[in-house]
Amino acid sequence: MNPALAKASRTVHWVSSAVGLASLVFFSITGITLNHPDWFSAQRSVYSEAVTLSPDWLARFQVADEVARLGALSGELQRRWQLDVPRNIDRDEFEWVLDYQRPGGLTTVVLDIETGDLSLERVDDGMIALINDLHKGRHSGTAWMYLIDVVSVTCLLFAVTGLLLLFVHAGKRRSTWPLVGLGTVLPLALYWVFVP
Repeated sequence: MNPALAKASRTVHWVSSAVGLASLVFFSITGITLNHPDWFSAQRSVYSEAVTLSPDWLARFQVADEVARLGALSGELQRRWQLDVPRNIDRDEFEWVLDYQRPGGLTTVVLDIETGDLSLERVDDGMIALINDLHKGRHSGTAWMYLIDVVSVTCLLFAVTGLLLLFVHAGKRRSTWPLVGLGTVLPLALYWVFVP
């Protein structure tokens, strides 16, 4: 192998392993927690709170157009419970239901348009649910999605440069290519034989 390529591979290999170490450990652990949900018990907690909005607020809400209604309700929820933009809104002439999904849980707010009753239910499914959702990028936002992409590229660089370094050192270790072959063939064989 070209000495310059070998040197570059060593540099990229150790840098990618240093940068990706914590993330690789995280995604390895959460791979196990996702694969074996029966090993971990759910630690669900539920918090509820209800208030009745003032008659003046409700009267203004009832006569406003839909955009103004959403703005008024969003402002009230931000002020009262620090809730930002909901992921889902379901509304009819009787009530508005807003869902705020997040990794490991869900917050649901219901506004009864006739009575002004405003209720919040916050469900947290525990640490395992949180890390599993982060592993999948579920309800975790754009920044986390990009982190997953960066970690994936970092791990790919780590693997490719590791393979290049195996070429450099394979002459000293006769078991190198049989082990690489086993690591390649075993998952394929398991897939073809055992996966329905």
